[in-house]
Amino acid sequence: MANTLNKPIRYLWHLLGGLLLPTIYYFTDRRISLIIFGAFFIFSFLVDLLRLHYPRLNEWVFRHLGMIIKEEERERFSGNPYYLSGAFLSVLLFEKGIALASLCFVACGDLAASIVGKRYGRMRIKGKSLEGGLGSLLACLLIGIVLLVLRLKLSFGILFIGAWAASLVELFSPGRKDNLTIPLFSGLIMQTIRSMGG
Repeated sequence: MANTLNKPIRYLWHLLGGLLLPTIYYFTDRRISLIIFGAFFIFSFLVDLLRLHYPRLNEWVFRHLGMIIKEEERERFSGNPYYLSGAFLSVLLFEKGIALASLCFVACGDLAASIVGKRYGRMRIKGKSLEGGLGSLLACLLIGIVLLVLRLKLSFGILFIGAWAASLVELFSPGRKDNLTIPLFSGLIMQTIRSMGG
């Protein structure tokens, strides 16, 4: 029964954890968010580093937190430090609305790609599925519509292109690194368009 519940709980953890950081930034300012995200990154990095160097700690983590961590991460860094570093750099480099959008894209798009890809994936591209990429695109477009309601001073055109950029990066980025590349690349594309008057 526990194994049956693992994936839904992991998906829920991924979604809520992924949306926590943009929620924090939405209600605070850049300086406070950078401090919080930086602290989260240091903590996450140290936890991964310690568990990889101490097998007994690693075993304890997987015994008690197995529902929210992937088995393939047992002998390597999890996706958390990648996501947290991507969040920190997005807040540091981009204007607020664009940083929020890029973080929401990775939280929702990456999860949608995983769910759709594992269930319907047939056409493979570098270990990922085209169907998962389309799931990511749909999720990013939907979150873009939600972001329009929040009045972040972003046009639908910028969010539309950012959603496409995030989905393409998700499709072609290797493994856990998409937690870093998605927000940075989609944010860079949106910031460039904004600077051009888009």
